[in-house]
Amino acid sequence: MKFLNFLATNLVVLWKRWRETSTFFMGRKKYLFSILFFVLFCLSNLTYKSLSAESKQVIQPPDGDGITIIVEKGQTLSIISKTYLDDPRKWKELLKSNQIDNPNLIIPGMKLWIPKSLGKKPLADLQRYSGKTEVLKVSRKSSDWIGATIGEGLYVKDEVRTFKDSEAQFLLLSGSRFEITENSHVIMEKGKSDIEPDELYLRKGRIRSIIQKKPSTNQRMFLLKTESAVSEVRGTDFLTEVDPSGNTILSCYEGLVAVTAQNVTVNVSSGFATFVEKGKPPLKPFSLPDPPKPKEE
Repeated sequence: MKFLNFLATNLVVLWKRWRETSTFFMGRKKYLFSILFFVLFCLSNLTYKSLSAESKQVIQPPDGDGITIIVEKGQTLSIISKTYLDDPRKWKELLKSNQIDNPNLIIPGMKLWIPKSLGKKPLADLQRYSGKTEVLKVSRKSSDWIGATIGEGLYVKDEVRTFKDSEAQFLLLSGSRFEITENSHVIMEKGKSDIEPDELYLRKGRIRSIIQKKPSTNQRMFLLKTESAVSEVRGTDFLTEVDPSGNTILSCYEGLVAVTAQNVTVNVSSGFATFVEKGKPPLKPFSLPDPPKPKEE
């Protein structure tokens, strides 16, 4: 700081002399601009360090519930808000929660607090399970499978798997529910919006899907993908199974399911089923025996 004061004092002296005689100024022109450039450089560097230090002083609410993230290179407030809050326009609320007034203080490496009240809502909640059931929290960038917990929320890209003699039931945010049986593996692909349906991916095993009915609309309610087929639903009850070879068997107990594979679609109505061999179109629907009764919640 003393050095900067010294430079500032000399600049004032040079300025006064320049006003007294242009000859002196012409002789000191390069010297004057060199000093001026150096002063501006020092001031900008000090300002940057000050902003950096201030940006790292994030105050976490003492009784808050949420997660802390580290800002990565290339991330903007809009990107962060879209990723963690499902809405790029919520960046102002994010700043307010972190007690930051200046959006320019957001730099790579700093920590941001994401309150649970602002965060995404889960696609589904675990209602019950039996036996060994595990979840993979990809939404939290975890690579470790952990034991399932009743009431646990599942977010986009999270995965669930069951083992021998185990099963689990989940309730989707939209009101629909699904049950997975033993040795099954399902991935949360996408949550329902005003224009998009719930979307799950069945990697292996069996899933019983009971979709929330809305008779006043023809909107797609649910999309279930497998390695060999895609099932589109508008309110129904159906069972989907993926065998070890990646083939898909779909049985419809109520409503209508449109099954598509290899650009061919068949409509499977109540009491019918179809089989989709991997790499081939679905078979013509065939009759089913009596459906199994869904378990009580």
